[in-house]
Amino acid sequence: MKDFKYVPGLLLAGSVAAVAFANGGCSAVSTLVAATQGCDEFPGSVSTLQLGGDAQAFVQSGADVVNLANTMEGAVLTACENIDGDLMVSDTWTAMGPAMGGTTDKELTEACNQASLAISAILQGDAGAQVECSLSVSSGQCDVSATAEATCEGQCSASGNCTPPDITASCQAGDISGQCSGTCEANATCEGSATVDAQCQGSCEADCTGKCVPGTLPEVHCEGTCMGNCTGTCTATDNTATMVQSAACAGTCSGECDQECDYTPGTPAHCEGTCEGTCNGNCKITATGGVSCAGMATCRGGCSVMVTAPQCEGQITPAMCNASANCQASCQSHATLTASCTPPTARLECGASASANVQALAMTLATNLPPIISAVQTQGPLAAQAGASLATTGASVIADIGSASGKALACGDAALTAAASATVSINVTVTASASVSSSCGSPMM
Repeated sequence: MKDFKYVPGLLLAGSVAAVAFANGGCSAVSTLVAATQGCDEFPGSVSTLQLGGDAQAFVQSGADVVNLANTMEGAVLTACENIDGDLMVSDTWTAMGPAMGGTTDKELTEACNQASLAISAILQGDAGAQVECSLSVSSGQCDVSATAEATCEGQCSASGNCTPPDITASCQAGDISGQCSGTCEANATCEGSATVDAQCQGSCEADCTGKCVPGTLPEVHCEGTCMGNCTGTCTATDNTATMVQSAACAGTCSGECDQECDYTPGTPAHCEGTCEGTCNGNCKITATGGVSCAGMATCRGGCSVMVTAPQCEGQITPAMCNASANCQASCQSHATLTASCTPPTARLECGASASANVQALAMTLATNLPPIISAVQTQGPLAAQAGASLATTGASVIADIGSASGKALACGDAALTAAASATVSINVTVTASASVSSSCGSPMM
């Protein structure tokens, strides 16, 4: 993420040495010698360590960011390689990976760049020449646990008992989601999913049933009755189909419509304008009086009454504990990095005349795009933010450790250096994912 500044691992490791030498004389030498004891428990078994509150919290968070970086990078690399394979792209990435003396970051970047180029070539070539396509994404989400943060802070030095804060007080209002028995207000979001439809009067980020009216774009994807001119396939009541270009369609339009489209029951489609009906993803409400999200759909960012089963889809404010700022920051990162994330779903929707290449693209995106979108829109940004915070927290924690504990210093040093490297990898993963996401019509960030 371009808003964050990352420091290479070697520079951070050097800063640790500088902190040690600043202690002066023999104590500095003994501190550096103690650091060579090593920390074999990092990152897989840090929970077995007994380093003391502040150091333990930081080392745990360092392990969290390393584990999440590896998981995200592996998932996105696999997804990009699968897209490349399905689209018959020649392998130029393996030679850049660890197997050939390179790095996973370079392998990931190359695989995703090739996937992005292949996607663009198909959409600008095959699809552009024959039929318009639109990407339907049912946005996933990440819920950050206030309990996880409070439990961590309860182990901080001199903190005593730490009670989890009320989620509605510790989460930004726009990030609170839950069941809304009233109305989900204007500019808030009804959150549907692949299995839960949300009532919608606003912009739908996924498939809409009901009717769709063009918004900022001059046309909407239509699978139903077009109240204006249709560009695509027009199917009459006798099932005869003809290709049309900006023409009236006395039947079912499968393509683009320059006015309202009333979707045929059972054939929802992505709505690039205002959806009036149901949405199986996120619907940002534009209706002045709000709407009832209905069923199991949740409301995020503004309910007319107190929501039930509230969750936080952003960072949690630290609990009111008698703990150091460094320990609280580490615990905040721990909660963010261990958030429970629901993956999105994705589907490329094209007209009936889509070529074999476009159909192959649609199939591979449905399977492989979800982890890429998650890296761009939900889990990736949270991880990058937490990793950037750890870079500042770690140097301060290690300075406080001094020469009091050789083991704590060794593990803190290991966590600081590894967390810096992991954060760089997260940044690489997010950037590579954004290139793929944007190439098929999904937002970059």
